[in-house]
Amino acid sequence: MKIELLIEEYKKQAKICSEIDYSNKMSVKKNNRAVKRMYQIVESISLKNNSNEKLRFYQLLDFEENKTKIWAAVQILEKLEVDSKTEKKALNIIECAAKGEDGNSLGFKYWLKNYKSKL
Repeated sequence: MKIELLIEEYKKQAKICSEIDYSNKMSVKKNNRAVKRMYQIVESISLKNNSNEKLRFYQLLDFEENKTKIWAAVQILEKLEVDSKTEKKALNIIECAAKGEDGNSLGFKYWLKNYKSKL
């Protein structure tokens, strides 16, 4: 699949995740499928190991809508080999998301702690 189509699909999956209703079992299942598909997209980019495609995908770090950049930041750092500039940008996004006091922020704090312990 072309990188443009993968990026568009990734954005659609992030939109699904942004609409989750944790009180609705079907919504949670739909969210879980979307997250799984996003990881599949990132893994397919990783397997191709095409630097131009990676650079195009990294542009999602600037896409604010539906918290796409946060999803992308986490999954890029987990699944792709990145240069220091991209790593720094992705970490900055996650660090900003970790600054709040809600459950999501706490999750990002733990994610950062875990990520930094592996460096």
